[in-house]
Amino acid sequence: MGQAHNPHLPRLSKDELRELSALNPIRSSFQIIVEWLTIVLAIWLCSHHWSPYLFVAVAVSIGARQHALLILMHEATHYRLCKSKRLNDSVGELLLAWPFFVTLRAYRRNHIAHHKHMNTAQDPDLVRKLDDPNWQFPKRGTEIAAMLLSDLLGLNTIALIRLSRTFAAGEEPPPRSYILSRAGFYLIALALLIGTGTLHLFLLYWVVPYFTWLAMVLHLRSIAEHFAIPENNGLPAGLRTTRTGLIERLLIAPNNVGYHAEHHLFPGVPFYRLPKLHRLLEPKTEFRDIAHISNGYRGVLSECLPCDRASKPAPGVFGKAFLERGLFPRRLKPQW
Repeated sequence: MGQAHNPHLPRLSKDELRELSALNPIRSSFQIIVEWLTIVLAIWLCSHHWSPYLFVAVAVSIGARQHALLILMHEATHYRLCKSKRLNDSVGELLLAWPFFVTLRAYRRNHIAHHKHMNTAQDPDLVRKLDDPNWQFPKRGTEIAAMLLSDLLGLNTIALIRLSRTFAAGEEPPPRSYILSRAGFYLIALALLIGTGTLHLFLLYWVVPYFTWLAMVLHLRSIAEHFAIPENNGLPAGLRTTRTGLIERLLIAPNNVGYHAEHHLFPGVPFYRLPKLHRLLEPKTEFRDIAHISNGYRGVLSECLPCDRASKPAPGVFGKAFLERGLFPRRLKPQW
C-alpha cells in the first residue's frame, strides 16, 4: 500500500500482507451463492406460508441480504472477488450491481476517489453529504430515531435514488457493448418477470426491502464509518471500526463490513480475512491512534448524541489534517 516509509501508519510484514491479500475465488463464489439462495428461499417461504408478520421478517431478511450483496459488489470494486479482472467485473456487474440499478464501473470511480481523498473536499462521498441534515452530528435521540424511522418506512426513497444516480456523475460514456449488455439484462429480466407472472413478487420481495430495511442499514453503516467520531489522542477523527455481535452481523453488518478502518488502511485484503487483519492491527499503537473502535451500532448511535466529551468533527478536517501532518498517505494503492 505504499506505507513502508510512513512511521505513523501501522505496518505489516511482506509475508503477512501477502497472506492476507491472497484471493480465494471459491470463498467469494460461495458467499454470493449463499446470499442469493437465502433470498430465493425467503421469497418461497413467505409466498407459500403468507402472513403479514412473516412478510415483515422476510423483508428484513432480504434487505439484509441485499446489503450483503452490495458489500460483495464493493469487493469487486477492489478486484477482490476473482483473480481475473474481466471475470471479477462480469460477476460484479451481473450479480451484484445491475440488480440494484447501479453499475460497478461508476461505483468504482466514485469509491476509489473516496479512498484517495477521504474526508477532504475531493471526497465525493463527503461532498454529497455536506449540506444534508441527515449527516450532521451530534443529534438528539429523537432526531436520530426519526431519521432512521424515515429510512425504514421508505420515506427517503427519492434521496436513495438520487444518491445512486450521483455515482455516474462525470463518468465518461461507457462502450456501446456495455450499454447494450446492460439494456439487454434489464429487458430479459423484465420479460422473465412478466412472462412467468412474477412481477408482483419482484415488487413485493425486492423493491420493498430495497427501499426500507436496506435504505436504513446503508444509512446507519455509513454513519458508523466516518461520522460522529471523537478525537483520539488529540488527533483528528474519521475512521471507525464497529465490533458486532451475531445478530448485527446477520442484519446490519454482514461480510465483515464493520472492519472499516482496517479496510481503508489495507484495501487489498478481502472481506473474509478482515477479522485476522484486525487481530494483527489492534495491538499496534499506530492503529489505535488512527482508528476509533465502537462496540456495536448502539454504541455508534450513542456517540452521535450531544455529549460534553464528544467532539463535533467538521467534515473535511480529518483528511486534510492527516495529509498536512504526513500521518496519512497522499494516495492509497489498493493491491489490484
